[in-house]
Amino acid sequence: MQKQFLIQRMRGFVFIVMIANPFFLIAQSKVDKNVALHAEADTLLAREDYAGALVVLNKIIDKSKLTTDADYQVLYKRAFCYYGLEEFGDALRDVNRYIEKVPDDQGKLLRIYINQELENYDDLLKDLNEFIASNPGNPELLRWRASIFMESERYAEAQKDIRLLLAYQSSPELKAYLGLAYYYQENADSALVIFDEVIAENPEYFETYLYASSLALEQGANALALQYIEAGFKIDSTNLTLLFYKGVALVDDEKIDEGCRCLVKAFERGMDDAGDYLKGYCYGAD
Repeated sequence: MQKQFLIQRMRGFVFIVMIANPFFLIAQSKVDKNVALHAEADTLLAREDYAGALVVLNKIIDKSKLTTDADYQVLYKRAFCYYGLEEFGDALRDVNRYIEKVPDDQGKLLRIYINQELENYDDLLKDLNEFIASNPGNPELLRWRASIFMESERYAEAQKDIRLLLAYQSSPELKAYLGLAYYYQENADSALVIFDEVIAENPEYFETYLYASSLALEQGANALALQYIEAGFKIDSTNLTLLFYKGVALVDDEKIDEGCRCLVKAFERGMDDAGDYLKGYCYGAD
């Protein structure tokens, strides 16, 4: 009992010495300041004040010199700040340094978003393919990759992913994207076949009328374009894009007065693209 009592007194004495020692107080003060800086940075990040958070994170990094693995979490946060500030080159630099030290999913996911903004599609797809390999059959990941293929004009690869997705789920949006992939590969006939299937199966899916009428106009099939346009107006009678397309189709068919009236309405309601047609075909139109 006496030994235990002495140990307890000794522990109390050591604690008193520690908190009274100026070197301990300085060290403790530094810890408290560091904790406060981390808390401040997290608060600013939560408020999406990326510029403010960046200032604080730079202070933390300058002090820590990134000497421990835990310090690299700050580097990830700074990469996120740069991303939020649309400073994508700096964001990529930081997230690459982070992943070299801590190759986790959160870092790779952020790097995908950064590379998408920078249009570094090959690097983006390396990371995204890793996620897909780890989660085979995940429809959201496949949809994301299909959208990247479309964005990077790799339409044949997009078609493969879209067909895989359609095997999992029926979706007018996905099927219309399949038609768009044919459209962008200048296979108009296949694209129109798919657009017609989407319209037959899901007549309320409005975007298909835009895709189909645009394709028909490009092919010079104005009568067919007008059919899609009028069908689209039954879903959305005020759509400016369809009104613009109608004006173009009518003007191309030399129905100048009627076409120019459509173009004037579209332009007055905010469709700036109609202005060029008005200058070219409708000068002096009411």
